[in-house]
Amino acid sequence: MTQLVLNIENPDILPHLRSVLGSFRGVSIAESVSEDDRILKSIETAYEEVRSAREQGKRLGQLDELIAELKG
Repeated sequence: MTQLVLNIENPDILPHLRSVLGSFRGVSIAESVSEDDRILKSIETAYEEVRSAREQGKRLGQLDELIAELKG
């Protein structure tokens, strides 16, 4: 299967775009994810990893190092 990723700056056109693209045979539309949602998911994942490491008694790095790694 081939995928096409579109970056939509104007969210107002999204319903119309979904309608047009969805009318093509063989085209399915995956759930859309905003940049804010992606960032929040990354933060949630990092939090769970830190919590899990603490529960296992692992020593954690400095906060600045963690932030730099997340930005990387």
